[in-house]
Amino acid sequence: MEGSVSRKIEVSVSATETWKAYGSLLLADIGVEAFPDKYSGYKVLEGDGHAGTIIQVFFAPGVPGPAWYKEKFLVVDDVKRVKVGKFIEGGVLEQGFKSYVVTLEAIENEGKKDECTMKGTIEYELYDEAALPLVTSSIEGLLALMKAVADYVIEHQNNTNTN
Repeated sequence: MEGSVSRKIEVSVSATETWKAYGSLLLADIGVEAFPDKYSGYKVLEGDGHAGTIIQVFFAPGVPGPAWYKEKFLVVDDVKRVKVGKFIEGGVLEQGFKSYVVTLEAIENEGKKDECTMKGTIEYELYDEAALPLVTSSIEGLLALMKAVADYVIEHQNNTNTN
């Protein structure tokens, strides 16, 4: 079984500013800081945040399931503001998923240079339909991360403007 799920949120910050967080390793920093009950940290195994980078993300103690996952950035396009990451080991791949790919986009809102749409999509393929409920929790987790990034870029923009 395969499919995809997406969520969008509107952000009162430009796509360029939002992409600074989305398109870099800052995204992982924000996730760890915003959700310490879910993530305990990450390390870069290969690369510098661009396409080809592999990171290992560690879940916080007490989080059910595998202790970590590895993700490879397949695409980090600074022009289109698109980042594609594929889970390559651990995490949901040990919980019934054959494939798990996350695409993040910072989309410029036409005619509104200080606003953008953040879109997150999970494309998946399952070995076991019993894993299907994890799709819902995964997209809700991605939505929470998108909101944390939005809060970060709004706060960062406000700090920049007041200094």
